[in-house]
Amino acid sequence: MKKTAKSLLDIIKNEYIEQFAFILLFFWTISPMIEYILKNYYTNFYTYYFTFITYFIGLFGIVIYIVYIIKNKVKKKYSIKRFIPEILILILLIISIIASILSKNTHLSIFGEAYRKEGLFVYIMYIGFILLASIIKDSKYIKLLFKSMIISCLIITIIPLFNNDFTYVAFANVFHQFNHYGYYLMINIMISVFMFIDSDKLIKKIFYLITYVFLIYLLIRNDTFGCFLAIIIGFIFLFIYSMVKKYKRVSIVLVILVFIITSFTVSHYDIKIGERVNFKSTKGLVARNLSTFTKDVKNITKNDDESTDKAGTGRGLLWKEAINYTLDHPLIGGGMESLNKYYREKNVNYNDRPHNIILQVSSFIGIPGAIIYLVLILYIAITNLKIMKHDNIHIMIYVTAFTYFISSIFGNSMYYTSPYFMILLGLLIGFNRDKKKVLD
Repeated sequence: MKKTAKSLLDIIKNEYIEQFAFILLFFWTISPMIEYILKNYYTNFYTYYFTFITYFIGLFGIVIYIVYIIKNKVKKKYSIKRFIPEILILILLIISIIASILSKNTHLSIFGEAYRKEGLFVYIMYIGFILLASIIKDSKYIKLLFKSMIISCLIITIIPLFNNDFTYVAFANVFHQFNHYGYYLMINIMISVFMFIDSDKLIKKIFYLITYVFLIYLLIRNDTFGCFLAIIIGFIFLFIYSMVKKYKRVSIVLVILVFIITSFTVSHYDIKIGERVNFKSTKGLVARNLSTFTKDVKNITKNDDESTDKAGTGRGLLWKEAINYTLDHPLIGGGMESLNKYYREKNVNYNDRPHNIILQVSSFIGIPGAIIYLVLILYIAITNLKIMKHDNIHIMIYVTAFTYFISSIFGNSMYYTSPYFMILLGLLIGFNRDKKKVLD
């Protein structure tokens, strides 16, 4: 029996496993485009697609990863020390299962609700995305994933502009809310930056630069300030890294200057492209949001309850109540999706999330779970920073993941946006596991 199993594992080459992992994640990168087609032309089916593809890829991801690990463990290729991230993820899973079982609403915690669909089962699917991405090493596949992501993004962003005579008003696109669309734009903005840097042909550089500017325009018009702020912090990190490590200094300075110029130019124009607003009579979106952000920070430092509650368009109150809820359930949390009822009891209506990933995790699975989650993120960040050299793709994945994590401190997780972050984490885990990258 053992010989038969070993023979089967020998037949399945690592290259085949990697190729299958790529194909599955490729389908995810083009999912927004497929969703757009279904939503606009096959309305009876589109509401089920994102849910189906999340479960499909997540389940296959777990199965493929198990085969991959058994195969390479048989060859004694890896030691247990190289699987610290997976061990931390397993601990998080165990805590999540316990929290869900002990929740006051076990069904809700396990299956989630109709809007977010983020019960325990979906979080397990996220693990499948992480594990699947950790298998992919070849730069050819990684670049194809990000290229397909950008093409899909351009298709679902350009068509609505054509349909509306190039008049843009903030909307949700294929997602539930406009700010969720903002998360998607943010990811593609960061990817287009590095695809621009990585391209060696002028025509490709021009294409990715135009894509970059266009997506900045859409993000600002979408008025998703949390994502805009995350990009600023991401660029600050990238600028410091480039100066210290002498990495693509001219290119980094160029993309940052383009970001600044585009941001303030677009923010002072009306919704219609080319119809200018008087600079003296109004503040643009960027200036207004930065001014509001500064005021919010000042209000928080005053230690005044009313001012704190209103900070961040009401996030101050959401954060405060999430902290209170965590302190009421410090060890194991209240289970997935447990904040909705609590917020309503506190007269915080129309909200079920704190808009902060750390507080969300602590509310759902307790303080130990939040600490482990932070340890996981820090471990991935630190170990990859140590092995990262002047590799455009590795740096792209790292900075994009960093930017997404910053945005998650101000935003929500969703079943159709969180997998992008999981893929980025998985790729970083794979880089670190092998110690040496096979990227070009």
